[in-house]
Amino acid sequence: MHPQTYRSLTRAREFMRHAYERPVSLLDVAAQANLSPYHFLRVYRRAYGETPHEFLTRLRIERAKTLLAKGSHNVTEACFQVGFSSLGSFSVLFADRVGLSPSEYRRYSRSTTSVPSKVRSLFVPSCFFTMLYGTSGERNFREAEGMEPVVSSGQSTETRR
Repeated sequence: MHPQTYRSLTRAREFMRHAYERPVSLLDVAAQANLSPYHFLRVYRRAYGETPHEFLTRLRIERAKTLLAKGSHNVTEACFQVGFSSLGSFSVLFADRVGLSPSEYRRYSRSTTSVPSKVRSLFVPSCFFTMLYGTSGERNFREAEGMEPVVSSGQSTETRR
């Protein structure tokens, strides 16, 4: 493939990456590559192994998976946010590609998502930290003395390091 043609295809692919949230036609994408729609379609498929529509659909489904896993969007919001105009077609395509319906995927991903250890403490109520480490004055004393935190079972048993 000629390098200029490949650069044109890359420009069109980048256009689709940035415009996936809105309706994108083959004419729009082919215009980005300065090729006729039919020639663009043939060359694009030969270069990337998928049609522009398949690429756009895959991109939208992956973005929807991210939105659903975060829990920031419900299924309808995710559907319209990623550029689908029909909730029914989105649900069918999503289930076909992912193997779960969008709502099942949302439940599954939220139940299996782990919280990184660096921020895990943000999800623990402060009263549990107080029970484990004591008040701030007690923590300062333990740190100064080189003692480990109190792991409480109702009794205060401090040990030296």
